[in-house]
Amino acid sequence: MLEFSVRAVSFFLAVSFAAAWGAHLFYATVIFPVQASEPPKSMADWVASPYAMRVFGFWRRVVSCLYTVASIAAILAFVAGIRMHLYLAAAGICGLLHMTMVLSIFLPINLKLGLDPGGPGISSLDAQMATALVRRWGRWNYVRLTVEIAGLIAALCAFKVA
Repeated sequence: MLEFSVRAVSFFLAVSFAAAWGAHLFYATVIFPVQASEPPKSMADWVASPYAMRVFGFWRRVVSCLYTVASIAAILAFVAGIRMHLYLAAAGICGLLHMTMVLSIFLPINLKLGLDPGGPGISSLDAQMATALVRRWGRWNYVRLTVEIAGLIAALCAFKVA
């Protein structure tokens, strides 16, 4: 039963990482260049568009699933034996690292830029600060994509060896 659980969690974690990575890749190559073209105007235009809240809702569902499965994977890897399930532990840790990055880096920037509801929004920032935040978001997004790729590879390896 434990091995079945490891295999199932590995599968769902791989699917979750693939969905997050694919969506982030699309976001980084299509949506972000539009947002970052002329900050703060381009960012304010994006936030005012009807698509901004749809994208926000989509990300809430994708990352909630990823974080739930990653937490289960990390716990299961330690319960089932870390030496036997090293890939599963690595994938779970990548998911938890992703969550830490989102909560400590991306969420504060998103709130300041108005990408997530509840923040002051881009209108409260001067142009230089808005440009700096957009650039910082873009640089950190490459790190996030790398963590997602590492998590996806580890989850696929865990599924293969389970």
